[in-house]
Amino acid sequence: MTSPRPGLRSLWRSEAGATAVEFALVCLPLLLLLLGVMEFGRVFYVRNDLSHAADIAARKVLIRQIARDAPDSEAQTKLESAVRESFHSGDSSRLQVVTGKETVDGIDFRVLSIQYPFTFVLPGLGESSFNLQLSRRIPIQ
Repeated sequence: MTSPRPGLRSLWRSEAGATAVEFALVCLPLLLLLLGVMEFGRVFYVRNDLSHAADIAARKVLIRQIARDAPDSEAQTKLESAVRESFHSGDSSRLQVVTGKETVDGIDFRVLSIQYPFTFVLPGLGESSFNLQLSRRIPIQ
């Protein structure tokens, strides 16, 4: 390799922009990591709020604010409204609430299943949305 001209030799050896170049190389991965951690935390926050809403609805059945032996359609409506009132982390109209009955070892349960389509704020972090889901079994005897 030929050496640069004498006037350009000082520019060739200059390290004046090295910090800016290093920052540019490190900034993007660090920023992506930070935004990914924030989205991950948001998923946990919404999942925790879903769990809280399900627990509130189950508690209303256990303390008999919602009749344990109510017909399925009436119980479905009351449990669904209890879940929607208790969910504050997103659009409660997007919640899918399904109830059913189940018997385990001779004990009757009302099963409450909740599903919420979670969408990322930042595009490009995997799929655009996925479903958060959980269920609770509430004894009805």
